[in-house]
Amino acid sequence: MIAFLPITSMPLVSRILGSDSVASPSILFLFLFLCLWIVGFFLKGNAFIRKSEPLALFFLWSILVTLLSQFRNTPPFKDIGYIYPAVTGISTLAIGILFFISASSYPDNILVKKKALQIINWSGLMIISWSSLQALSWYTMTGYPDWMFNLQGIWSSRVLFRQRVTGFALEPSWLAHQLNMLYLPFWLASARNRYSSHEFRIFGFTFESVLLVFGIAVLGLTLSRVGYAAFLFMLFPTIIYFHKQIIKSVSKKGNDGERKVDLSSRMVSTALIISYIFLIAAGLYVYSRIDPRMAELFDFSFQESNSLLRYFNELKFGDRVVYWLTGWNIFNDFPFAGVGLGNAGFYFPDYLPPYGWALSEARRLIYRTGILLNIKSLWFRLLAETGIIGFGLFITWLLSLIPELIEKVKAKQKMINIIGTAGFYVLLAMIFEGFSIDSFAMPYWWISLGLAVSIHGREINIEIEPGKNK
Repeated sequence: MIAFLPITSMPLVSRILGSDSVASPSILFLFLFLCLWIVGFFLKGNAFIRKSEPLALFFLWSILVTLLSQFRNTPPFKDIGYIYPAVTGISTLAIGILFFISASSYPDNILVKKKALQIINWSGLMIISWSSLQALSWYTMTGYPDWMFNLQGIWSSRVLFRQRVTGFALEPSWLAHQLNMLYLPFWLASARNRYSSHEFRIFGFTFESVLLVFGIAVLGLTLSRVGYAAFLFMLFPTIIYFHKQIIKSVSKKGNDGERKVDLSSRMVSTALIISYIFLIAAGLYVYSRIDPRMAELFDFSFQESNSLLRYFNELKFGDRVVYWLTGWNIFNDFPFAGVGLGNAGFYFPDYLPPYGWALSEARRLIYRTGILLNIKSLWFRLLAETGIIGFGLFITWLLSLIPELIEKVKAKQKMINIIGTAGFYVLLAMIFEGFSIDSFAMPYWWISLGLAVSIHGREINIEIEPGKNK
């Protein structure tokens, strides 16, 4: 199941499932795993997931509000029925929760978790390799040979993109999402803790450290703006940690042996903060020259009406912001329970902001296609479709994971430590990734958080010698 995570929209799986929303082969292996897991549950009494109460309440609430929405006077949209979107919304949420259950319940010992990390690394290597071939082809030939299109068509429903790598994913933003929600958190945590789930080294470096460097490069080649922001926010605790270590090293020791913050350490701290700001500004400037969508990044004016929305539109980001505002408008009229999972698209024509009608993409999707529009943001979708109660239950579940993650970070066993640290990175990155992806069936953060809370108490303080299984 983990090995096939890089593939997000395989046409063959779409035909098998009868849906092309998220057609990952991992879903097929998930169903197979669950059948075997249920048998094992009755035979051996497998432990059920922990930290599941708020998630179970959120699932039940989502089902309730979706069922109740069938009795509401929902606005019609072309010839689309009300049952299928609701069933799709509930089923995709169920698939996501099942991914979490599998990742949090099955790996009940150190060796299984270690094997899972190894498979994550090898599948990540495949992403890096295929993405590197795409970048090499584009930046040397400004195009792709036919064999690359043919191969991409086997595991993706879309063709390759201009100037942007997609890996095995449907689009570049999905590749950035899977890197930020699964691969980079574990590689970053492993590199920070100098841990590897493999015995070999590459020129003295751990496999995870090498994957981290190349994984960041692939993330850069996606040109995903939300992906960049999510990764930088993920790095924030690490930057603070090293910042404190540098300040501590230049501080003078007092009479009690403790290091004191003096003028020199304050000057160093100020210089570091200025350097951070400079690096971010320089990065934005370079990015504005590389990505045509960002050419107007530094050209903002207050002179026109809807200046902020016009600015986002110049950055080719206006459609997404308008969809968020539509979700917010729906939430304002249905704040308690929302409109039910999968139903927000029916309300788009009535709640689309006036400026949205000036955008060609919104008009094309409404007038020239037979599909429901989506909000393009997990957070705004939760508000619009499940209301403040559903949103609160989901956030409560995420927050309920933090105490257990803290326990893992304090563990003596390095592998448990890095899994807990990776869970923190995922939660931080989700803040921004939630503004890019709105599908519950994307398995990456479900699996990462499931692995992060899968450690059982008896393993917390066990030390395992390198090369030993027990």
